[in-house]
This record gives sequence, C-alpha cells and structure tokens, in this order.
Amino acid sequence: MAEGKEQKGFLKKFGKWAPIIGGGWIVLNIVLPLLLLRIPFVQKFLVSAGDKLPFDIPGIG
Repeated sequence: MAEGKEQKGFLKKFGKWAPIIGGGWIVLNIVLPLLLLRIPFVQKFLVSAGDKLPFDIPGIG
C-alpha cells in the first residue's frame, strides 16, 4: 500500500514539469536546429566545414 502512495506522489511531483521539459526538449532538438539551418551564414559555414573533412561521407561530399 505504501508503494502506491509513493508512486502517486512521484507522478504528482513531476506531472506539472513534464510539459515544460518535453516542450524544452522539442525546442532544443528540433525547432532550434531547423531555424539555424535557414540562416545563410550557418549554411555557408556547414558547406565550408564539409569541404574540409579529410574523408568522404556518402551523401555529404
């Protein structure tokens, strides 16, 4: 019976933070990189960095 109460307390405690953490993860890992790729300077940097690689990666070079 005590385990059930602990589990409910755990879910209650982190339940309010779950949307904030999930939204932050989505912004940092999906939205931000896509926004950065739209900036011409970032595109030029990535192309120049890809040209400097000492090996060939299929699909990039």
